[in-house]
Amino acid sequence: MFDSYKHFLETPGYHKIIGEDYLIVEFKCPIKEELFDAWSECHSIVYVLNGQKKWITPSADYLVSENQSIFVRKGAFKNQQYFEESFCVLMFFMKDDFIKRCMENDIGNEIEHFHKIEHPDFVYRIEVNESLQTLYHSFFTYLKQPNKTPQKIIELKFREMLLNICLDPGNSEIKNVLHTISLQSGFTIENIMEEQFFYNLKVEEFARLCGKSLSSFKRYFKKTYNTTPAKWLLTKRLELARKLMVTTDFTIQQICYDCGFESDSHFNRCFKMEYDMTPNQWRQSKTQSI
Repeated sequence: MFDSYKHFLETPGYHKIIGEDYLIVEFKCPIKEELFDAWSECHSIVYVLNGQKKWITPSADYLVSENQSIFVRKGAFKNQQYFEESFCVLMFFMKDDFIKRCMENDIGNEIEHFHKIEHPDFVYRIEVNESLQTLYHSFFTYLKQPNKTPQKIIELKFREMLLNICLDPGNSEIKNVLHTISLQSGFTIENIMEEQFFYNLKVEEFARLCGKSLSSFKRYFKKTYNTTPAKWLLTKRLELARKLMVTTDFTIQQICYDCGFESDSHFNRCFKMEYDMTPNQWRQSKTQSI
């Protein structure tokens, strides 16, 4: 899994500005594969400068082309790349605290009539009006000389960008998602785990996604589920694999990756330990009994 936020935060060579709880970066995708899994512990706004890329989630696919923009909720997803033309993008990573601060100090003072979203999507398209497009491009000056611009000015520009997005009636759902995040509700550990368990994330990465240290994450998990995160993840992934084996004609290899296992040999080993037969044997037994 490509850890996008950590990669851009720690890897030199990118035009970027690092804030206490945000990151702004311009880049060409560092991944060479056409289809790959990625994740981020931060929410993000993506603005495509050149080329196109597809974000693939369990509910929908989002092809984003030049001068188009999306809001991506923190978590994991698949990306499909197109190598026919070069790809360049601006990304604005935001931690929960940054969004909360913006909603309380800026957006909340200018906009009324928010509502909490119970089951938010992972990706939302952003209506890009002329003023927002100008704002996006205005960040290039700061990116080329990040050490010469006070952080306070960068954050003010970032907040102005979010306010511009929220003021557009076409972005009302994004406004409500930001409101939900700022309330720190609707994104509990239970919600995140149910949404993300079938991605091949390590336990420590789930902890980061939930905004917890590894030790506090494990304590909370044990208290809530009366088991360890590793055991819970294995059970959920095996249950999903069994469901896919009887409801689809996917290959065993495809099912193993779709359920978050590292490899088909790892999947076969875990399945046999749990059910005393290989996935193929189990699938054949169920097919014959129908």
